[in-house]
Amino acid sequence: MRSILVFIIALFFLGIVSAEDRISSDLQKKLDNVRSNEKISVLVLFEGLPSFDEVAEEYRFLGDSEIVREQVVRVMQEKAENLHHWMKDRCESGDLCSQVADFQSIWIANAVAMKATPDAIREIARESNVEKVVLDEPVPMLVENRGVAWGVEKIKAPQVWQYHTGKGVTVAVIDTGVNEHPDLAGRVKDGKNYVQVGQPPRDDHYHGTHCAGSVAGNGKMGTKTGVAPDATIYAIKVLGANGSGQWSNLWNAIEDSIGKAKVLSMSLGGTASDDIKKRLQAACKNAIAAGVIPVIAAGNSGPNAKTVGSPGDVVEVITVGATDTSDKIASFSSRGPVVWDGKEYVKPDVSAPGVNVVSCSNTGSGYKTLSGTSMATPHVAGLVALMVQAKPNIDNEQAKSVLEKTATDLGTPGKDNIFGAGRVNADKAVQSTQSISQLERSERWEMVVKKLSFKTTVDAQGNMFMQESVPNDLMPGTVTIWVQMREESARKGVYHVSFSLKGPNGEKTGIAKVDYNNIPTDPNKYDAKYGFNVGNFDLVKGDYTGTVKSIDPNPEVKNMTINVDGQATWPARK
Repeated sequence: MRSILVFIIALFFLGIVSAEDRISSDLQKKLDNVRSNEKISVLVLFEGLPSFDEVAEEYRFLGDSEIVREQVVRVMQEKAENLHHWMKDRCESGDLCSQVADFQSIWIANAVAMKATPDAIREIARESNVEKVVLDEPVPMLVENRGVAWGVEKIKAPQVWQYHTGKGVTVAVIDTGVNEHPDLAGRVKDGKNYVQVGQPPRDDHYHGTHCAGSVAGNGKMGTKTGVAPDATIYAIKVLGANGSGQWSNLWNAIEDSIGKAKVLSMSLGGTASDDIKKRLQAACKNAIAAGVIPVIAAGNSGPNAKTVGSPGDVVEVITVGATDTSDKIASFSSRGPVVWDGKEYVKPDVSAPGVNVVSCSNTGSGYKTLSGTSMATPHVAGLVALMVQAKPNIDNEQAKSVLEKTATDLGTPGKDNIFGAGRVNADKAVQSTQSISQLERSERWEMVVKKLSFKTTVDAQGNMFMQESVPNDLMPGTVTIWVQMREESARKGVYHVSFSLKGPNGEKTGIAKVDYNNIPTDPNKYDAKYGFNVGNFDLVKGDYTGTVKSIDPNPEVKNMTINVDGQATWPARK
């Protein structure tokens, strides 16, 4: 009995240790040095939320990409709410309500932001689906103060304005807020203010209005500061009058921009813990999958290597370095490479004017001169707005590719860790964008591009066999089989049905759980399509054989009427 008791106590102690391990070291230090009733701003990072792309796979049959995006956003929000609901209940009306304030659920990063006492933080860290609790630390803006204007001409934006000015394109400026300078009048839409909650996102600093002017200032007061002078600005305030904000504000802002802006301009960032970096990566990738193009500053920590800040270090985003009037790299511009999972990636992706840039002042109708990768970033965001006007369905990967291929190569030939692919060229980029072949939504969203017409037979045990011949080598893709069922004489209940697909390049299998309790008896009606996502195949020339059979209970497939069709989906050619 004693040995059993010791074992149980040991297990209990280990459980407590592992829970404490979920509190980051910097947060733990703070907990050890604050009053017991002091509320600390923290981020609770959860486990178990799929990515936007993973959820989107379930809705490909809807066809239209906009419908898919809207549906997936709703599903992601619901899944996050389900993951976070127990904490919401405890923090807002349960045992922790007096110890917690400002609870916010953020689906795009699968996190919750709150202010909580040390005891509440330790209690929350013990919950099984909590991955980590970290400090909600300040996010700095990226600006170097110096002194004249030239960038719009340098990247050849005026050559594009006869046909494309960014009209109809919305760029989210996630920053200190935006004031309606006369050069932006009538084209600033208010997003949220995460610093002074409930207030409009006005600029009490100067940084955000300056960045907005570099995106879309039309020169009404004398200087054309904007690359896309007819674009609309969606202003989101995440940084305060001191030029900093919290990571949770940034995540909320990225989430808020989905469906409201096509382009994100983020002139902010800094050093982040690995836990925060991974959630920034998830937030950016989810936003990209939702159709947004994020343009982010590399940072002002140069000239040393490996100094790109977060979230500019996310591989998929468009990261921007800063150049001067002579196309030399700014000394402060952060350099790559960046490292993810032990692998190095070249950053920045491109560079743009960022030294002595003139743009809109946040007070009155004048102008202000600033330097930084913060100033370079809105030049590229404005250019992307021109590209979006030229080709509305361009996506993040295509925009990034066009910017890199049309940039003026500087420094070491090819893409490097100082200039990226070079200083952007608006004239060439927009021309190249116009030459992209028309992108059908099915291609952009990897929808159906080939129908697989299976010939079917059924053996005595009720197993269904199908065969399809692929005449030509195609592309790497995902094969999905849709099975329709209706009741004839089978018992009602829940069935598990397996599907396998065998081809020249191997075999993949899938299993679907089929609720057979409410299938209509009318022989002309089918209940629903059940999808077997068989997996990734390189669709090469040859024969493909599929098998469908019931595995639980067994055998029952012979009592069902099954219609089968197949779909092969793969990305658009690059």
